[in-house]
Amino acid sequence: MSSFLKTAIQAARAAGKIHRQFYGKALNIQYKGRNNLNLVTQVDKLSEKKILAILKKKFPTHDLLGEESGLQDNNSPYAWVVDPLDGTTNFAHAYPFFCVSIALLHRGQPLVAVVYDALRDECFTAEKGKGAFLNGKRLRVSKVKDLEKSLLCTGFAYMVRETHYNLDNFAKFVLTAQGVRRDGSAAMNLAYVAAGRLDGFWERGIQAWDMAAGVLLIREAGGKVTDLTGKPYDLFKQNALATNGPLHSTLFKILSKGKDEKNWLRKFGPTGVPH
Repeated sequence: MSSFLKTAIQAARAAGKIHRQFYGKALNIQYKGRNNLNLVTQVDKLSEKKILAILKKKFPTHDLLGEESGLQDNNSPYAWVVDPLDGTTNFAHAYPFFCVSIALLHRGQPLVAVVYDALRDECFTAEKGKGAFLNGKRLRVSKVKDLEKSLLCTGFAYMVRETHYNLDNFAKFVLTAQGVRRDGSAAMNLAYVAAGRLDGFWERGIQAWDMAAGVLLIREAGGKVTDLTGKPYDLFKQNALATNGPLHSTLFKILSKGKDEKNWLRKFGPTGVPH
């Protein structure tokens, strides 16, 4: 195990301790963004502060990108991407589905990944070229090939009340897959695809800190990740399709033909930026 991964695990577990400390208790909830749907709590901030302190102490010259603190640019080829609490809305409601997500990028490509679920003490880890693991046990994606036997997952961007994006996609897969889940943490969803608990995931309006660790987990577990136009995945284009591999073309075809995708691309373009 590299010093990169050891440090990421240490930081994730330190943040997870804060999650357990505050879970189910009264929180100081604030809102960011224009729609008052994007929550932030003191747990997000305390967790990120703790993570960044650990990373800075060990790797003082690396760049840092945190959901709450933004970019700290040291002009390094290495950049840590941190979501201190992915699933804040869940956490605020004591709904037990949230995690810490930490990834190290090297020249923009994921090198190390940790997704840590503190309540279940499940630590998903990966290093490029070395496989993906859950608490030390190797992970493999599922072998499901048929859509009607698949369990899928998605999410809805905070702008859904304005755009209605993904409602049509969700309905189509509810009617064609074995099941569809929407449980509010993209990082956990991706880890579950890597673990074979889910067979596929898609979403628009997601950020690099939601995806960076999960993308590497899936790749190292034998799965496939692209953007929703079928192009190679780009962390900063705010969309992704992640699957076990055999289902990828099926999901892509259904999504690309749907009115949700066509309307989104017409209004916002592939990156989610309004024309």
